[in-house]
Amino acid sequence: MPIRDDLILRMLDQIGEVAARVLTGRVPGALHEAERELASAYRELTGSGRALVARLSSEQLLAILGAPTRFNRERGYLLARLLEIDASLADARLQEGGEGDDPVAARSSAEVDRFKALDLYLEAALAGLDEEDLDTRIRDLEGALAGAALPEANHWRRFAYAEARGRFAEAEDLLFEALERFGAGDEAAARGRAFYRALAARSDDELEAGALPRDEVGEGREAFERELGRVGVPEAG
Repeated sequence: MPIRDDLILRMLDQIGEVAARVLTGRVPGALHEAERELASAYRELTGSGRALVARLSSEQLLAILGAPTRFNRERGYLLARLLEIDASLADARLQEGGEGDDPVAARSSAEVDRFKALDLYLEAALAGLDEEDLDTRIRDLEGALAGAALPEANHWRRFAYAEARGRFAEAEDLLFEALERFGAGDEAAARGRAFYRALAARSDDELEAGALPRDEVGEGREAFERELGRVGVPEAG
């Protein structure tokens, strides 16, 4: 379901204008004005401001917004947009060569903002938000963060999102990447086995559309169980 909240829609229009000025903008003073408007949007959304959002981890932000069971997907989407624009502002400040800016710290801050935005977008999508641009925003952030060592919780959100979108080959790649990065423990075993059980119930057409034909599902499941067997994870009773 797309966003219906009038307040959220109005704020999205406002920050869309901010983003346009930052990304296009060689208008004198545009960067400073964009920062001022963004700070106002943070205060309106959170009741406090940017500093609070900066202090909180991705998981803390998600919990405040009700994840995983009652996640406020519309506010999550809006906060993700604010964080995305914040990262763009950091990039713009670096390009302008603002005095006093630490390039390493600025790039790190922008990466953290993009990571938080990605988590919020993923959670909003998994909670049923159906904004037209949501998949593109997720893909763009994944590209921007390629090579970054993202945490395990984010990895499993990306796995769940790929499966929910019917991109089964991509989800399987993420599953085996998780085994390599985080180990073949109980969580990986439970998620992987549930994934292959769900695939077994899919039609051949659905599997083909997800780039994972049925014979490859079987091969993948066997490889997955072999990996679990190497570290002694038993089958669930």
